[in-house]
Amino acid sequence: MAIAYVFAVMKANLYAFYCWIKNNRGLAFMMLLWPYMMAFFLIGIGSILGSIDVYSKRIGVEDPIFYILASSSIMVSSINIVDNVAGELLRHRWVGTLPYVMASPPRFIVFAIAGPIPATLVTSFVTITSILPAVMLFSGITGSLKLFILLMIVYIAMIPLIGLAVVVGGLSLIVREEANIASFLTPLILLVSGVFYPQTILPWILRVIGDAFPLVYVVATAKILALYKIPPFNIFIPIIGMLIALSILYNSLAAPGMLVIEKKIREAGEYGE
Repeated sequence: MAIAYVFAVMKANLYAFYCWIKNNRGLAFMMLLWPYMMAFFLIGIGSILGSIDVYSKRIGVEDPIFYILASSSIMVSSINIVDNVAGELLRHRWVGTLPYVMASPPRFIVFAIAGPIPATLVTSFVTITSILPAVMLFSGITGSLKLFILLMIVYIAMIPLIGLAVVVGGLSLIVREEANIASFLTPLILLVSGVFYPQTILPWILRVIGDAFPLVYVVATAKILALYKIPPFNIFIPIIGMLIALSILYNSLAAPGMLVIEKKIREAGEYGE
């Protein structure tokens, strides 16, 4: 019965996401366009301030165009993941559906963890593959294969990021909208992960914090793919190992954490009034 609830919640969330795309085609188009806008902005501003070769040396990559395109899509994808997970919980309170979610047969943790997975998978796929034409133009077939590897790493990194975002969204429900923790999390992740600049230029405390976020390992993957023409696959083993370790850590905290948060919300008896 519990598994049936999980699939039912995922199916409902996927249908809701489809309806959102159908009724917001302009925003759906922007989801495809945002990585290009960020990449062209960086290339344009960078060409004014210095050459692309200098940027390539400072970042430590051989294919700076691929890295800029990949970094732009990683940034947009990470924002979408946090918004789909943490933001989904807040939207239930904002639109007044939180009481019905809390009173429904599936546990609140099912809505929190399983619900956003379909939309997160779709948005990550669309965001990463949206840059495929540009990658093929500048890096050829090899670049498109690298993009597939990056997508797989993004999906692996999505597992610990979902656990982290679930806890953040639950805490945001408790402390109310006026202290939206989720709106603070995404800029922090982007700051300490070194998406567009070397993480080594950050203070040591921010580097330590960055190593605790899965996005830093996705960025490291993009750098490796931009450094090698054909990267050795064993070089990704430590990255995958760290992402698996973070998945175990964050999700082992997310499950009991959401049960505590659910209990506090029920005890408060407000459900977002």
